Amino acid sequence: MSDKTGILLLSHGSRLDDGEEVIKAYKEMYEEEFPDMPVEYGFMEIRKPGIPETIKKLSTENELDRIIVVPVFVAHGLHTKRDIPGLLGIESDFDAESVSGHHHHHHDHDDHDHDHGHDHGHHHHHHHDHDEEPVEFDGEIVLTDPLGIDKRMYEIIKDRVSEHL
Repeated sequence: MSDKTGILLLSHGSRLDDGEEVIKAYKEMYEEEFPDMPVEYGFMEIRKPGIPETIKKLSTENELDRIIVVPVFVAHGLHTKRDIPGLLGIESDFDAESVSGHHHHHHDHDDHDHDHGHDHGHHHHHHHDHDEEPVEFDGEIVLTDPLGIDKRMYEIIKDRVSEHL
């Protein structure tokens, strides 16, 4: 008997609903084409469900040996190289020193009022508003590359341009 595999389609997460509508539509397309394949969507940060709870849902509802996580991102970045492997508990060979000499990644998604009179040394941004619960899954977790450079993506770009020509 072959290993039972589930799929997690991973979106970045936003306060706006658009991203969830898109990733949910991809999940539904997948389910329609592969009705026997367990597939869920989740978010890296800001929005729920987060990575740990989505993996928990996939694994408790199905007897899975493996989960394939697909970051539905255009390209590799700090999230796909560092943050997502960290959340998944996957070893990453990412070297923070290699990022143009910067040691920390700050892009603040939270709506903080910045008071410039305060010490900025204590400003920490956690990359998700979810509980820092570890991923609980006994099987194998495979993290794929993001969408990347692909002729099919180029066709979409051409479509977007042609709509305005």
